[in-house]
Formats: sequence, C-alpha cells, structure tokens
Amino acid sequence: MAKTVIGWVSGVLVVCALAAFPSLAAEKAQQYSNERYGFSIPLSADVRLLTPDNPCPFAFGEHTIFILVNRWKPSDLIMGNLSEVADEKGLSDLRSSLESRGLPQPGYRKIAVQITNIGKNQEKRALEHIFDLQGQAPRTMRQVCFIHRGKGLTFVCTANADHFQETDKTFFEPVLRSITFE
Repeated sequence: MAKTVIGWVSGVLVVCALAAFPSLAAEKAQQYSNERYGFSIPLSADVRLLTPDNPCPFAFGEHTIFILVNRWKPSDLIMGNLSEVADEKGLSDLRSSLESRGLPQPGYRKIAVQITNIGKNQEKRALEHIFDLQGQAPRTMRQVCFIHRGKGLTFVCTANADHFQETDKTFFEPVLRSITFE
C-alpha cells in the first residue's frame, strides 16, 4: 500500500514538471493501443500522446506507460501508470485506506472516494479518488484505479482546480468512457 501512495505522489511530481513544458511535440496518432496491458483509447486531434518511445523533455518514471496532454490546456492531462494493486482485495484495501486516511501529502484535501465504471461499455469496475492539492497552482486530481488482465492500472486525470469540472466533462470523462478492453 505504501508503494501505491509513493507512486501516486511521484505522479504528482511528473504532472508538475509537464505543466512547465507547454509546447510539447508529440506524434500524431488516431488511437493509443497497448497490447501488453490489453486496452485502446481513441485519440482526437486535441490530444497529444506521450509514451516512453515518444517522451517529453524528461525521462518517464518506470511505472508510467502513457500521458495524454490536452493540446489547448497543456497542464490538463491523463497519465496512465502501473499500480501495485493487482486484485479486487487490493482495490478494497486501497479504498479503505483512502477513505480513512487519504494521502499523506501537504495541501491534500479529499473530495471523494467511490466505485465507478469505465470503458466504452462501462464494463470495467474502478476505484475513483478525487482530491485537491493546494499550492502555488492549485490542482484537482481524479485517480481511477482498476484491474485488467491481472495487472493494476491507475489513470491520473489532473487539471488546474479552477477549471477541473469543465475539463472533467470535456476531456477526462470522454477518454475514460471510450477505452476498449481486450
């Protein structure tokens, strides 16, 4: 569980670093497909795809598999990470931990911890954790953790706090509801 929290905190650091590079160049792609983890995400022209093979100006963390960046608001992004949670019991334990303690991070304020469904057919059960991080540039994050093919994956959706709701409706939710699982 501690490794999961550390992974999430390191994800926050990557997000902050990405926000500092608004003019990222990326390959144009119609779809991001990950055969290893068994999912695909259709990509619109408004999204830039970054992967370990097509990185931004810094090295990807060992658990980060992709980053989708909103072309019009580069600080709004979705980061796909591997998670230590690998089964339903792990998701349940993570939920209990987040409900009782949240994240041990300065400026953290929990908004919600709940179960949701993602995927094109809403077929994938996931744990959703929404929270604010205060600081010079306050951010709201939506972490969606799920199990697929015996692997834990977490999609970290993050935007500036002042426009998170709109970004959630126009960017995050459409991506989460368009994923196809193999």
